[in-house]
Amino acid sequence: CDMCLPTILPVGSSEKMSSSISFYRLGDIAEISKGIWLNSKTAKNLSRDNIEEHYGVQKNDVVISRKIYSTGKKIAVLIKDTTIVVVPNGSSLIIRPDITKLFPPYLKAFLEFIPSDKVIKELKLTSQKHLLSKGSLEKLLVPLPYLEEQIQLSSEYEKVKTVDFYHRYANPIIEQYDSLMKFLWNCYN
Repeated sequence: CDMCLPTILPVGSSEKMSSSISFYRLGDIAEISKGIWLNSKTAKNLSRDNIEEHYGVQKNDVVISRKIYSTGKKIAVLIKDTTIVVVPNGSSLIIRPDITKLFPPYLKAFLEFIPSDKVIKELKLTSQKHLLSKGSLEKLLVPLPYLEEQIQLSSEYEKVKTVDFYHRYANPIIEQYDSLMKFLWNCYN
């Protein structure tokens, strides 16, 4: 398929993982859109219902605020519940994954991953802060193991932020987090 690039064998990958990993352009497996500035001309010409319908987030969306992005470190928010409609502002990007191919917590982990210089070079960017343009994210290559493996790799990812990092050696959640980060690094090196 033309979405699927040549498979790459990650260095030091777990024996449980597939023997090769396909890379997909993020724009081919997720819809990427911008939030809206509520004081913009566009917003002023729309009703509240139209704004919520066209710019509101949905369950399993991942949202990144570009304002806080500086050196490759970024915070992504996974939308788990939509009882209240949230409309991200214009400095945010909304990434809506095709959940038949991309597990949302895996996407969140991938987006929070600090890309290597090789990734920045391949995208022809002059610095990491330019990575969060819509165009750059659409071209970003995502290592995509089978869905079951994505779930296995990232199932406890959300819990890692609440864990005491001084007790890493005894915590299986931290071990899984480390394994996921190592997997993502190895795919690109």
